[in-house]
Amino acid sequence: MAINSLSRSTVACPSSSVRAPCAPSAPSAQPVSPTPANKVSPRQMFGVDGFDSPLSAKKSGGLEAGGLEAMVQELARMMQELSKAAELLGGEGGASGQALPGLQAPAKGVEGAGGVGASAPAAQAAPALPGPQAPAKGVEGANGVGAPGAAKGGNTMTFTNDGTSPMTVNFTPNAGDKAIDSVTLKPGEARTVEFPQGWSGNFRSNAGDGAAATLGEVKFNGGDNQTYYDVSYIEGTNASMTIEPEGGGRKSGTMENLLASAPDSVKAKTADGSVYGIKKTTTSNVQDQGVVDFYRKHVGADQGYVIPTDDASTLGTKDSHLVVRMKDLVQGTTGRV
Repeated sequence: MAINSLSRSTVACPSSSVRAPCAPSAPSAQPVSPTPANKVSPRQMFGVDGFDSPLSAKKSGGLEAGGLEAMVQELARMMQELSKAAELLGGEGGASGQALPGLQAPAKGVEGAGGVGASAPAAQAAPALPGPQAPAKGVEGANGVGAPGAAKGGNTMTFTNDGTSPMTVNFTPNAGDKAIDSVTLKPGEARTVEFPQGWSGNFRSNAGDGAAATLGEVKFNGGDNQTYYDVSYIEGTNASMTIEPEGGGRKSGTMENLLASAPDSVKAKTADGSVYGIKKTTTSNVQDQGVVDFYRKHVGADQGYVIPTDDASTLGTKDSHLVVRMKDLVQGTTGRV
């Protein structure tokens, strides 16, 4: 059992090597806190015991007459000192001057301000905090990718073929981004494709001769960790296409079959004259005004890029899951309308 050190300001002890009962000094108005200069450690307090006192000089191979009585008196004196020490410790317990409660073993893992363990009742007063728990399955934190509760992780696009013929979607990554395998969709089929963090690029149907194609453009984890997307008609049109966030939001593009109302002058054709779509609006920064005017009648100002400066058509969302619907303008294999 450890006892706190005593303050010499409250106990006056003689300097004699023979320990006599210490006489308490006059009580002070305020308790005096121990300082490093006046501390008496428990080890020092018990450093000189009755068996090392001059009384032990009476020993000669055993206890002489009266030695036992002297030892009993010495032990009684020591018990008296300990009693006074306990009273002094109680007087330093607070301004109220009330004695401290009996010393108790410190609560496990709990220490007081002075490094001395707190009593068990004090330790029980502070309830333990619950430990961290694993997040619910399928739910991601506010600083994670994807909306809370999203079943899918990372970045995805779900492609649906709304046409009556199979179609193949090809992906073109921007420089430094990972290549994505093409997907071929049966009529009415939907397929979800995953994309790496920060992926950017475009995708298109491979219908026609590849010279004119509707482009879907996307940038995952862009500024403010948003997903940016748009449909572009700058490179022409070979399929109807729309892009929108899976959780709801603005839609880019149109599912209208632009070829159905297009004059022959704006139609895109293969080398054998087969029509498969609409021409490009811009080639080497040179715009075809007739083609631009045609698109302006069918594509809203924020529905997709008609010319390179249509920046209002770039849409953003916090959703990292996009839904893409596509349909080739020319159904079947003849390539003729």
